[in-house]
Amino acid sequence: MEIILHRILPQMQFLRVSHPSGVSAFDSSMPCLRSQRARRGAKLLAASTLRNNIERAYNKTAELLPPTIAWRIDYLRPGLRGSWGGPLNGQRHRQAMVRELLQLIPFDEIVETGTYRGTSSEFFFHVSGRPVRTVEAHLRYHFYASRRLISYPEIEVTCGDSRSFLRKLATESAARRKAILFYLDAHWNEDLPLVEEIMVIASTWERCVIMIDDFEVPGDYGYAFDDYGPGKALTTAALPREALGGWGCFYPSVPAAQETGARRGCLVLASPKVVTRLGSAATLRREDVNPS
Repeated sequence: MEIILHRILPQMQFLRVSHPSGVSAFDSSMPCLRSQRARRGAKLLAASTLRNNIERAYNKTAELLPPTIAWRIDYLRPGLRGSWGGPLNGQRHRQAMVRELLQLIPFDEIVETGTYRGTSSEFFFHVSGRPVRTVEAHLRYHFYASRRLISYPEIEVTCGDSRSFLRKLATESAARRKAILFYLDAHWNEDLPLVEEIMVIASTWERCVIMIDDFEVPGDYGYAFDDYGPGKALTTAALPREALGGWGCFYPSVPAAQETGARRGCLVLASPKVVTRLGSAATLRREDVNPS
């Protein structure tokens, strides 16, 4: 409405009929237009609030049910397949980052911690064509993702703790030799496995890239990040610097205002043997301060 008015106002000066009060008929209609916009905005806000309240009530109820029942009810709601707005929180630039990483580095497979409902797991396979291993600690989401991804034999869905999952993977000699893209998103409330996840990865894989969801982007507070209190925020201060000597540290190359979806921050860490390959990455901005 604002754009339309901006375009036609200059062409409508002939409608300015003066009232005895000195206010034109057109000017006197503007408060009415503003009032209509305000009412429409209030209705949209009320509808959004109602949807959020219903969703919260649904989740609270589902949490009281056994996971074997809750996931089945979830599966009856098609809208949940695009949870968080779609793959990688519905963030188009984040998706472009993954695509560019796949172009710059010939990864052998993708490993994801924090499957949730499998939306991003499915995306990883479609854009890479590579095998995907994903782990989820919550039974409700594990069952849901397993059912959703059952037609993809290339996607291996595991239920368990992400740290134990990575330690087990690190014992496989074939896996250790692979170039792997890790996507870490298993952090949730009081349980923050990130540091241990990074330490296992950094001590095992020489050719890898780690992308961490919900991470602070310094200087751009438009990107949201997880902060659960003192010592429990996903920031560079939480990184195990002693394990990251020679690693490259990258952030999204665009500001949050140009991102879509949930606008969650992220950090990309590249191991010493692949970091030079990211020098031409247009979707990434290298941080001057090395985390080592």
